Amino acid sequence: MLQWFRTLSLRSKLVLTILICLVLPSIVSMNVSNLFTKDAVRSQVTENSRESMRIVNQIVSAQMKNMLYIMNFMQFDQDLQEPILNLSHVDDNTTIGDIFVNKNTIDKRLTTVMSPLDKMYVTLLLPNGQYVASYTTINFDPRTFMQKSWFPEVEQTAGYNVKWIGVEPNYSNESSQPYLLSAAKKLKKNELTKGYVIVGLEMTPLQQLFNKYEKTESMAIIDEQGRILVDRDNSTIGQAFPYYDQLPDQDGSAFVKVKGEDYILLSSQITTEWKLVNLTPYKRAAQQIQSFRKTDFIIQLFFLILFAVVLLYVVRTLTKPIAKLVQTVVRIESGQLSERSNISGGDEVGRLGYVFDRMIDRIELTLIENRREQELKRKAELAMLQAQINPHFLFNVLNSIRLKIMMKGDEENAELISSLSALLRMTINRNNAYITLHEEIGINEHYVRLLNSRHGDRVVLQVFAASDTLLIQIPRFLLQPLIENAYIHGLKSKAGEITIVSRIAEDGRLQVEIQDSGVGMTPERLLELRTHLESTPVMPVAEEASSPSLSGIGLHNVFERLRMIYGHRFDYDIESSQGDGTQIILRFPQHPEKEV
Repeated sequence: MLQWFRTLSLRSKLVLTILICLVLPSIVSMNVSNLFTKDAVRSQVTENSRESMRIVNQIVSAQMKNMLYIMNFMQFDQDLQEPILNLSHVDDNTTIGDIFVNKNTIDKRLTTVMSPLDKMYVTLLLPNGQYVASYTTINFDPRTFMQKSWFPEVEQTAGYNVKWIGVEPNYSNESSQPYLLSAAKKLKKNELTKGYVIVGLEMTPLQQLFNKYEKTESMAIIDEQGRILVDRDNSTIGQAFPYYDQLPDQDGSAFVKVKGEDYILLSSQITTEWKLVNLTPYKRAAQQIQSFRKTDFIIQLFFLILFAVVLLYVVRTLTKPIAKLVQTVVRIESGQLSERSNISGGDEVGRLGYVFDRMIDRIELTLIENRREQELKRKAELAMLQAQINPHFLFNVLNSIRLKIMMKGDEENAELISSLSALLRMTINRNNAYITLHEEIGINEHYVRLLNSRHGDRVVLQVFAASDTLLIQIPRFLLQPLIENAYIHGLKSKAGEITIVSRIAEDGRLQVEIQDSGVGMTPERLLELRTHLESTPVMPVAEEASSPSLSGIGLHNVFERLRMIYGHRFDYDIESSQGDGTQIILRFPQHPEKEV
């Protein structure tokens, strides 16, 4: 994997790193968020379901309280005590009219109390078989309650406790409901049972309340054995609640699996024997929260993609010049030296591209100059081969001519041939790069003698050389170009005086002065000459080739040679004024071989 990463380009590495740095933290953040918010979401969903359950519980409890209220009313209302007592003492002497009056009194009183309440059916059952019912008893005899299996439990209730019976088949013709939710209470006075009150509640209002909730949400009332008392579907009434054994503690909650899906199971005690239970699918209950989290995830994903696109664009913009520079380098490596990156800008890459292009420019110029130098060198070597003559043959011929002239008594011309022979010997012999100062001065004496014989003017060469400077090694043909320059430009090829002075300077360097008595220079011309001597010629060899000097070395090249040999240890002065001649002063070390 690491090896594969190393083979990628810089741009690919940056893109891959950015994507990892963007996506990986987002994935970790979402997983951590899911982990830490899972319990919080469960708690929130459970609390929402419990709040919904609490509202239903209040309504159901209100119905139970209404049933209790009716039973307590029958026991403690003062207006009912006498009619109930009269009915409990009916005997053979009691007329039907008296019975009717007492029942009518009780019935009216019940009707007044029950009118604002939901539909309930009340039965007052006396031990002597008398009864009062708030419903039609044509098809039902209330006295059959005493044969019910739960009736003995009503007899055994202590104090003012209530027996929550559960569901009973509907004994009223006034409703189509098959069942009534029933409860019973024993009426006591002075520890004596004076009757029984049985209240049947029609379940329609409760079922309508349960139907207001989602179809996937199951809400029911169960008894202490886990049998369903009230449900939205009458077909389940009397059946066992399937998750009774998983019910939480009172007013608690639990999670159960229904067909592989999580459900929230809530329970709430509404009477001493009955519980209200609610079964809500967790996924459905958490839908709103999950929808919010999904929206949050989509927003985060959108901005993640947006940031990634922006970053990738920026990376591409930043790495594009680098890729272009690499392509340029590859093409240059293949030999295309004319290629340039042409990268511009103020940043590091822009500066790198600019410097790289300038470097290639200099390399290309250097190669051109090297090729030109090689070509000129080959031409010079060819010229040297063409001009190569046996020096001994030439010198022997000149000596023979000189002897013949001397034998004829022409010593002056013989001396000229001797000077020419010496000058040619020094010119042809290029084996030694350095000669002593006194040898260089001797060569220039021969040169001046030949100038005088050629032009017919008397150029006087004066030499003032300190004895401790004569054996110092200097570059060959150092003075001849300066003497020639003084004659041609200073004396204007006329008669005059040229002086050579040498001494050891205070800093230990050799100081050589060449001075002429010529026309001199104007300040402007002197400044132009100094500027020319300080500049580096583009084609120095060509300049030398055009020079008329004997050695083929121009004045500019003399100074350039001294700079190359002695470096910063070489310096010079040029002094001149119009009509007073020109003086050139050279200063350089005594031992060139140690300074190169």
